[in-house]
Amino acid sequence: MSAVESPGELLKGEAVPGAGQGVLALYREPYGPVHLCSADGLRGVALEEFGPVSEPVPYRGRKGIITYWPVATREQTVVCGSLRQWRLAMELDFEPAWAAFSASPVELRWRAGGRERRWRPDFLARTADGEREVLVLKPSGKESLPVARIEVLEEVARAAGWRVRQVREPSGLRGRNLGWLAGYRFPTGDEEDQGRALLEAFRAPAGLRAGVVASGLDELAGLDLAYRMLWQRRLLFDVAQPLLPDAVAWAA
Repeated sequence: MSAVESPGELLKGEAVPGAGQGVLALYREPYGPVHLCSADGLRGVALEEFGPVSEPVPYRGRKGIITYWPVATREQTVVCGSLRQWRLAMELDFEPAWAAFSASPVELRWRAGGRERRWRPDFLARTADGEREVLVLKPSGKESLPVARIEVLEEVARAAGWRVRQVREPSGLRGRNLGWLAGYRFPTGDEEDQGRALLEAFRAPAGLRAGVVASGLDELAGLDLAYRMLWQRRLLFDVAQPLLPDAVAWAA
C-alpha cells in the first residue's frame, strides 16, 4: 500500500471530545493508492465499487473464513471477512433495491478513552435510487451495536451523506431459499426463447415442475432455467415457503 505511511501514528494525542469528532477514514481505489480523509471527504465517493482497504482477517480469538462473492449483475467480486458478511452479500445481490455494494471498503479511526479505535463497517451500498447506505450487522442475539460505536458511525454518515442501517443476515428458510437460488444466478447461454415459454406457462400460478412440463421444455433444463428466473425476479414465489420443485411460482 502507498500514500499512507505509519497509519498508527495518525491519531496519537488526547481523546476525541465528541462521538465522531476527529474521525479519519481510509479507503483504497481499485488498483490505486490508499486515501486518508476526514468524514466529509467521503461525500460522493463510490465506495460501493471499491474493494477493502486491505485483505480482511478473521477476528482475533474467533474462527473466521475469507469468502468471495461474484456479483451477478456487475463485474465485481466482493471480498467478505466472515460467513455472516457472505450471507448478507447474497441478499444484497438478490434484492433489486440495491444497485451496487462492497464489503468493508472503508476503515474508520478515532480516539476514545485514551485509546485508538479502528472499525470497518460491514457494507457500503448504493440503492437503485442513488442513495448510499452503510449497513452494519447486528451482533448475534442483540438488537444493536454498542451505542458509542453507532454514535461515531452516525456522525460520519451525516458528514458523508449516507444513511445508517443495522441489519441481520438472511437465516432460516429465507437463507436456505436464497442459498439455493444463488447457485443459479448466472446465465448459461441464450435463453430468451425458453424464458418466454416459461413466462407463458406461469401466467397463472403453478408448481415449478408442472409449469415446466406445460412449457414443453426438458424437465431438468427447464427447472434450472426456472430457478434462474426466480433469482432474476422474472418469476416470483412465496419466500415463506420452502423452494421445492413443486413450489408455486408465477410470472412477474
